[in-house]
Amino acid sequence: MHKVIWSIGVAVALLVMPYAASSAQTDLPLARVAHQSGLSYAWLGVERAVSLTRKDLVIVVRPGANEYEVNDRVEVAAQAPRYAAGDLYVSPALAQRIEALARSAARFTASAARPRVVGAGAPQAGSLSGQLAIEAQPLAGREAIVINGQAPQGASVTITLFGTLSSDLPTVVLSRHDVQADVNGRFQAVIPIASDYVRGSILHVVATSAPGVSPASAQLIVGPPNPKVSVPAEQASHEVW
Repeated sequence: MHKVIWSIGVAVALLVMPYAASSAQTDLPLARVAHQSGLSYAWLGVERAVSLTRKDLVIVVRPGANEYEVNDRVEVAAQAPRYAAGDLYVSPALAQRIEALARSAARFTASAARPRVVGAGAPQAGSLSGQLAIEAQPLAGREAIVINGQAPQGASVTITLFGTLSSDLPTVVLSRHDVQADVNGRFQAVIPIASDYVRGSILHVVATSAPGVSPASAQLIVGPPNPKVSVPAEQASHEVW
């Protein structure tokens, strides 16, 4: 009986191995897919993920995960990306989906754009280059954080807030917010931390902009909104118990 089971297992393995090998050979490097789609490619170290961004589009892909994030929603790929040779490799089907999302975002951006006169000092999106820098700190008295950053002059910046609530749960997208740098390249945003109110959990802040502009990230630990305030009512309740 054991020999029969072993023989069946070997037969199944022999059938699956050619498929797995051929599948790996047809996978495409994500960096190339991003370049061909006009997307900015960046590793998110704290997330162990790759972000692909352009105006009105943020895609987050993780190795070994079939689910990937597209703006504020989650889509599922039939084959999970794999890490190899310093890059993520994705299936042709996922590559085609990423290219379609990029084309759709480009059409939406073009249709939403309004004709305007570009002054001599105003930067154009295609000419932006440089890098972002951000600082994040809790906002006293509120379940929110304050983001202060530096970007190329007049650049549009997307701030994405991720939450890691537990080592047993995947990191989730909490919110995304669009801001614009002023003529000096400075920007600021007040962002609610909803719905991560878990004390001691981790907030990851990722700022992205146009292709050619390097992203930036910061990390905070969720604490009480008024950590230095002594509330008599709380002390009284502790004394009762």
